[in-house]
Amino acid sequence: MQAVIPLLRGAALLAAVSLTFIGCKDKSGPQEPYLTTDPSEVLPLEAGSASGTLAISTNQGVWDFAVEEGKAWCTATKGSGNTLTVTADFNRGDAERTAVITLTAGTQTKKDIVTRTVTVKQAGTVNKAAALLDRAAYYEKYPTDLASKAAGAKTTVQSGAIPLYFYGWGMDNDYKFNLDFPAAGSKTFRRAILSYRMGGMNGGPNAWDYTTQIFVKDKATGEWYELARAFTPYGGSFNDTWEKYFYMDVTDYLPMLQGATEFRVYFDGDWGGPASTEKRHTVTLTFDLYEGEPERSTVWTAKVYDSHVNDNTGYRKWAYGFTGENDIENDDHMGLRTFTVPSDVKNIEMKVTITGHGHDQGRFPDRPGYSTNNAAEFDYNNYTVKVNGQAAAYPGSIFLACGENYSQAGTYYYDRANWCPGNPAIVHYWRILDVPQDGGQMQLDLDLERFVSQFNAPKDNDGSARYVVEVDLFGFDK
Repeated sequence: MQAVIPLLRGAALLAAVSLTFIGCKDKSGPQEPYLTTDPSEVLPLEAGSASGTLAISTNQGVWDFAVEEGKAWCTATKGSGNTLTVTADFNRGDAERTAVITLTAGTQTKKDIVTRTVTVKQAGTVNKAAALLDRAAYYEKYPTDLASKAAGAKTTVQSGAIPLYFYGWGMDNDYKFNLDFPAAGSKTFRRAILSYRMGGMNGGPNAWDYTTQIFVKDKATGEWYELARAFTPYGGSFNDTWEKYFYMDVTDYLPMLQGATEFRVYFDGDWGGPASTEKRHTVTLTFDLYEGEPERSTVWTAKVYDSHVNDNTGYRKWAYGFTGENDIENDDHMGLRTFTVPSDVKNIEMKVTITGHGHDQGRFPDRPGYSTNNAAEFDYNNYTVKVNGQAAAYPGSIFLACGENYSQAGTYYYDRANWCPGNPAIVHYWRILDVPQDGGQMQLDLDLERFVSQFNAPKDNDGSARYVVEVDLFGFDK
């Protein structure tokens, strides 16, 4: 038995050597191209704004990726160490959504030798308190799909071309005009479309981007509601033939658009006065009212917040770094509100228009290490919607990418706080999910992110971070 043992050891050794030799031979030969990821098939993301990382492993010289077309909510960027960072915006719906990322690897001359896909799955949101609607703030082409839902004839009411300049401090100095609509009860309208025409006079539009606000008076309450907010273009390169049209669905305002109706215009630039011969912006309003039975009717309106009533600086804004009438953090401005909802209101939508202005280099204390980017015009802010003390599942974002804006003679392509020069403001429409049935009370609160201004209060400098705020409720019978 003892003589056999060395022979076995020798055979085992030979086998081991032989196996090692064969292994080295295999490695010296050509390898199959491979591309693997971790996770391998599905990358899960939360319903809120979230990101995940794909670790890429390949024996090829180069690799690349492409996100499924039409999935704007899902973006990806290459990271260090062969990684791919995938980011999703807020999923505001209750259904899960998916996007496919296709990865390829190869050489400089043939980049798709090996291909694989990974599915990104973002969970659905459990909506609470309020849900942001997928409703356009405005249209760049006349919305014939909306107008076609109207069964009957069309009534058109039009203003003249209104010259825009600074009319004076305080609401009483705003430009005022009346338009005559069909009398209450004379006709039933299903849809109302506002055509908003930007133009110029005295050789063309002014060189600068200014805020324009159009208000309509509610005859039932005497309140003024912001019908539209838009920003003039950098018009230095435009001549007297330039014009631009935008279209807005103003059906919710139909109860106000009856008989002799009062309007007001606020404009925050062009100090040349009414007799100036310099280039000047104009606005023309055309209302198309389509006859037919409405899908729903507005039976109640209420104002939540309105910075336009601030006459102290003339800018009609609330700001950080101020005290008293101008302070945006003052509860009298953006604090808790209680409403008594009439019994015939079955659904409520909240219209939120918040645009940022100023170049404040203060700080957002809840963003550690964040470098402020000219707040509030060029930096983002978020707001939380609370209904009866419960917060919505996600915030509203005060920011807008302007990279696809039409060409102008200025910084028209820079991202801004819910507006791009030469366009209407972005409007958010929220459906209130907790509506008291058969009448009752409802509480609302919108909370902006905290911000510490670089200025010491009181301050009325144009550079402070300030916001134009208009938040209104529309109650419907269906």
